[in-house]
Amino acid sequence: MDNNTLLVSEKDQKAYLPYKYSDIERIYNENKNKYSSCEDVINKEYILPLNRFRHSISSRFRETINLVLNKEKQSFFKALDLAFELMLQYKLNPIIIAACKNLEELDIYLDCLEEDELFDFRCFNIKFEVTPKVYTREKKPF
Repeated sequence: MDNNTLLVSEKDQKAYLPYKYSDIERIYNENKNKYSSCEDVINKEYILPLNRFRHSISSRFRETINLVLNKEKQSFFKALDLAFELMLQYKLNPIIIAACKNLEELDIYLDCLEEDELFDFRCFNIKFEVTPKVYTREKKPF
């Protein structure tokens, strides 16, 4: 079954990337020596620890390089060029880059982000599960 939602869970400290089951099957069938099952592919490739994205500048750089080189199979120079362009875009969460399956999805997201119209982004759903903050009332000395 396909998963069309990027879920960023503070509670689990994980990001669950969207995927198409046909892609999972293809990856598994092409790499049976690396994965034990389709579920193993999902666990290793589509569920990422949030600490991987702790340093947002370097994460944006790394995820852009990964997108251009590994998913798009384009040149290292194209990857570097785009990575340097995106690494200082503070509004861009690096998890979004990791969730994009290609540059077209990333371009659509960047356009929506620039226009402040993220509701128009339809490539995949984005959901953040944020742990609620508990505030305690401090006693004042006087």
